[in-house]
Amino acid sequence: SHTSLTMGRPALPLLLAALAAPKLACAAAEGGEERGRIAWQVVHANQPESAASPTVRYGHAAVVLGDLMVSTHGYFYNHPRHRPDWRDDSWAFSLSEHWFAKIHLKTGANAKASFYPTSVAYRGKIFMFGGDNMIGDGTKGHHFGGGSDEVWRLAIDPIPSYPMRFLSNNLLLPALKLLPGRYERAFMNLIGEPFKLRGEWHKVHGGSRSPKNGPSPSPRACHAATVVDNMMVVHAGFNRSDMWSFNLDQFTWTQLHGESNEGPGSRFSHTIVTYDDRIWLYGGNLWGLRDKARSDVWVYDVKNSNPSWTLVSDGSSAADGTWPPQRAHHTAAVMREAMFVMGGLRCPNGPCTCREDTWRFNFTTLAWTELPTQNNPTPRYSHSMVHWEDSLYVFGGESMKPYMYHNEVKMLPLKGFESTQDEL
Repeated sequence: SHTSLTMGRPALPLLLAALAAPKLACAAAEGGEERGRIAWQVVHANQPESAASPTVRYGHAAVVLGDLMVSTHGYFYNHPRHRPDWRDDSWAFSLSEHWFAKIHLKTGANAKASFYPTSVAYRGKIFMFGGDNMIGDGTKGHHFGGGSDEVWRLAIDPIPSYPMRFLSNNLLLPALKLLPGRYERAFMNLIGEPFKLRGEWHKVHGGSRSPKNGPSPSPRACHAATVVDNMMVVHAGFNRSDMWSFNLDQFTWTQLHGESNEGPGSRFSHTIVTYDDRIWLYGGNLWGLRDKARSDVWVYDVKNSNPSWTLVSDGSSAADGTWPPQRAHHTAAVMREAMFVMGGLRCPNGPCTCREDTWRFNFTTLAWTELPTQNNPTPRYSHSMVHWEDSLYVFGGESMKPYMYHNEVKMLPLKGFESTQDEL
């Protein structure tokens, strides 16, 4: 069950989201749903950045808090300005009502602009670790895997209920539709202050700059993270193969194992999830190889007295279609007794290939099923995906054919499909 942070829809995001409703309805209706197939639905279309939509981005981090998907940081190359755009902003997307709202910070504290960090949710707050930081103003790029080793915590204020909701729907919304688009920002500044969603970042561990707190993992990006009980478990990353746990109550690190070629080895752009108190790893890139991407599954029992990685399958059956093809920079989410994997990238000794497929891994039978989907997201990588109620939600990412960045949100409803799978 989820504890809702939404105490009624905030009036202004409702206003702005409603303006785009006709466009979203057309996009969602594109291509009728075929019998026996489940269709991805557009719930927030690709569109220019505005007060009601974040900028495009990839390599960001996203988690669910209550009925909000909260995404933060990331990167894209700003072609009109001919420069990279490193993001340090955070946005909330209502999974129940389908609007975006920027999280306005109450203080100046904020994790440095970066991409490929990880974030997890714990007791109503978000914990973000790592990520590559830009060099200077970002025009000179970044240090691959040499960014942050800090842990930051984001607390978001509850969204209040406003008596003005009726007025906004029946008076302000029609008036706003009459205003030219260039007056949107002025309108926001004039009446938007009471409707802003607010939050506060706090650095809970300074990494190597906090030696009094004991040992901590080295700076990294493209690592993977999950939560087991009160621990944020972090694994590998660029040129890394170690694993650490961070106590989310005491803010201390413990090394679970050091650098090693055993198990998954030096792995990056992979995913780890938690099921039945065990950590499940899928795919990613192996450091030092030309054709890096893998489709293997490993499991690690954190609570075992002598824990170690166990190979479930090396993914060799991907050739016969019963196992997903190799990939990295994909996403994974857990729903009931299954792990869902969507999208990703493989760069063999030739052009890179992005994927648009969605797969289901049954933790009990250890079998994969490719979902019979349609209206798929454009093939992409370095996007985010979360699970809420009986649906998956994909946000952002980068595509190669066509070359584009995304800020759309697509939803895959799985209620009927999951009921069928549970009977198998």
